Amino acid sequence: MPTRRAVLAGTVGLSTWLGGCASDDSRSTSTVEPTRTSIAEVLSGPYWYTHPQPAGNRFLRGAAALRNTEPVRIAVDSRPEWLVAHPAPSGSYWTAVTDDGSVVRWQVDGGEMTTENRLQSRASDSPPVVAGSGDGPRLLTDPLSKSPQAGQMVAPANGNRSHPRRLFVARNGDLVIDGESRTRFPIDAPPDVRPAAVGNGRYAIYGDVTDRYGHGALGDGLEPSSLIVVDTVERRTVVRSKLDAPMVFEGLQPLVADLDGDGKPEIVTTIADPTHGARIAVYSTAGQRIATGPVYGPGWRHQLAVAPFGPDGTPELAVVLKPHVTHTLEYYRLEGSRLTVRATSEGFSSHTYGSRNIDGAVAADLNDDGTVEILLPTTDRERLAGVAHTAQGPKVRWTWELGARLQSNITGIQLNDGRIAVGVATDDEVLVWSA
Repeated sequence: MPTRRAVLAGTVGLSTWLGGCASDDSRSTSTVEPTRTSIAEVLSGPYWYTHPQPAGNRFLRGAAALRNTEPVRIAVDSRPEWLVAHPAPSGSYWTAVTDDGSVVRWQVDGGEMTTENRLQSRASDSPPVVAGSGDGPRLLTDPLSKSPQAGQMVAPANGNRSHPRRLFVARNGDLVIDGESRTRFPIDAPPDVRPAAVGNGRYAIYGDVTDRYGHGALGDGLEPSSLIVVDTVERRTVVRSKLDAPMVFEGLQPLVADLDGDGKPEIVTTIADPTHGARIAVYSTAGQRIATGPVYGPGWRHQLAVAPFGPDGTPELAVVLKPHVTHTLEYYRLEGSRLTVRATSEGFSSHTYGSRNIDGAVAADLNDDGTVEILLPTTDRERLAGVAHTAQGPKVRWTWELGARLQSNITGIQLNDGRIAVGVATDDEVLVWSA
């Protein structure tokens, strides 16, 4: 099985300080180096991503009566590929990175766009991060050593124990924790993965790249074969759970959420193999597989959000089975060691084949009626549907016409008053719904 270094040999120029080799040892195999500038000197946080939660869960708390609202439509000169929503002094900010590297920020307030600012350009290969600072929010820069396709995450300061720490995958597959010092974990990660917050300074990320699964739904033929949890405060590897061949983790980021309602988070993944295709697998934060969902044959399962979707308010996982082929929305429930599909509905496409944009839905109480809906694209990706899991099964409560094909992620923000706003982009418009 090739390592990341073997796969990328001869195609990527590495900085001289990049090094290390992969290891299956769950103990710390990191190296620590001094860093010239602490991230704490530059950023004060908070941080906002292309999805609502640093845990990778696309669930927004709060509520707003958005169902019958008209969106604010903002014309753009080039196609937005990424949107990041974050609070404004009044209303919300929307930062877009376009396909030509332009970066624009708009403020939406009172049902209209009130300000527009052009920011420094940035490559659109990876999901952007907006950071708070003393001078106001700004786009987080990419370290030179970061893999161009990898997403980054910032672990907030932990009292007196640590400064903010930036996490990202380097060009050689190492996981880098950069803060008051720099720690490198040789996890042999694929070039496009990003961490997910587990809690208490710990983050889950995929590692041990392989090309043994040739589906290529997420941008290339490389997939991870390990689920890894690191402690960014203690600077050590906590978990390294590796799949036996021919299985892989088919995903770019784990989803961390309390799926069984016991007050403790689980790590939701998609695993796949060439014979049986993909299925959902749930792990404990200690790395044990708790449950595995059913298999219906070859094809990808796109894990989206954990929220109180159940008709009785029970936590459920929303997934789209084969978003490129069968377009089936599934609701999963975890009960003990059983992970079962409780309801399905046809007609949704949360992902475009070959894209690294996996933020294809957002969940929230969008009708201000106490029921959490999932908002996701219909099969033609020219409308958004608000779907609720009712006692009679999944029901489309409403649809929003976009006027063109969806091009960006779907995201949103909880505002300072508890209301929420959601937004998307097409080829030539950014659309924001807010009450």
